Amino acid sequence: MSAGAAHALSLPPVSSCGFPDPNLANLLCVTTSTGAKVYVASQHDDYISYSVNALTQLSSYGYSEFSEWSSLPSFGSGQIVKLFSFNESNNGALPPATGGTGDNQNPSPDGDQTPKNDTLYLGEWPFDAVVTVGDLKSFLGEGNYSPVFSFDLNNTARNLLSLNGVFEIVTDVVRDEDGKIIGKTVIDTFAFDNVFNVKTYDEDSFVTAYPTVVVNWFDPGNPSCDLSGLCTMNVDNNVGSGKPDFFAYAPELDLRNYDNGYELYFQLRMTGLDSGGEELALVNIINIPPTQVPEPGVLALLGIGLLGLGAGRRKLRS
Repeated sequence: MSAGAAHALSLPPVSSCGFPDPNLANLLCVTTSTGAKVYVASQHDDYISYSVNALTQLSSYGYSEFSEWSSLPSFGSGQIVKLFSFNESNNGALPPATGGTGDNQNPSPDGDQTPKNDTLYLGEWPFDAVVTVGDLKSFLGEGNYSPVFSFDLNNTARNLLSLNGVFEIVTDVVRDEDGKIIGKTVIDTFAFDNVFNVKTYDEDSFVTAYPTVVVNWFDPGNPSCDLSGLCTMNVDNNVGSGKPDFFAYAPELDLRNYDNGYELYFQLRMTGLDSGGEELALVNIINIPPTQVPEPGVLALLGIGLLGLGAGRRKLRS
């Protein structure tokens, strides 16, 4: 089921940026070969989300360790499985994507989306089919056991598009006559939201995908920065149609821990839709960091929901 990729990207390991502002406690930085710490990611409950454009720009600042990100590979058929899309994209052997995320189509499948033109979206995948842990292992390929999600956010009006979601490993699934899941036993849960209570999905807590972010860091001697060593990067979190804007993965999710026959369940909620087609997919050509990032302990106390996939629109300084 998996189409081997000629080129794969590796997400760099990240750690807390260490900003003194507690509202920035979920921001994660990469440490360059020169010792500079640069914001490129953020943590949202069980998931870490990377800004693709932040990573692609770092190679232009002379950091050779990010050279592989200077040119993104293809993310077409065989490289991704679309879970939620505006056009019910076909996934070959796996079920098609749930359509309607642009909020400008009729609900499809029937009842699987909140009413159109209300700026909201609710989708489930798979809707009327079965996808198992074994199926996902086959798609990811040998050696990949932690699925990476790709967000391609159209966001034509560049407003504050917000989303959350949950990935569950389930068994004893019961479906109604239309194939919709009406009962299940949850084996494990991985939540993407802004309430930091591990493996608990808070459907009313949304992560905001800010259109643009200005990232500042210091790297004295870097010729791409000013004389004081201040480096500035304008990150546009809308890379373009058909290209990923964010990658996210759950460090503690390892498919080897589950029976191949267990089923998978995904749910996505979105707010702030502006009729642009939004997509969420699984991708099989992204390698996760060799070391896992622990949940920042302070986040469990804060329960913050102020920052999104691409942080805030304020300037970030290390």
